Amino acid sequence: MSLQLFIVIIIGIVVSIVVVREIYRFFFVKKESGFCGGCKGCDFNPGHIQKTK
Repeated sequence: MSLQLFIVIIIGIVVSIVVVREIYRFFFVKKESGFCGGCKGCDFNPGHIQKTK
């Protein structure tokens, strides 16, 4: 019984760390890509360099 409780506690700690990390990334990390997902195929992406030659 105590081994099962120990494993459940470890899994709970790991899951809580992952959830807290994702919440932090959602609110506090700025994405470098544009609003469309960051592909390099359109003019909306600031990283897209259009070649005219």
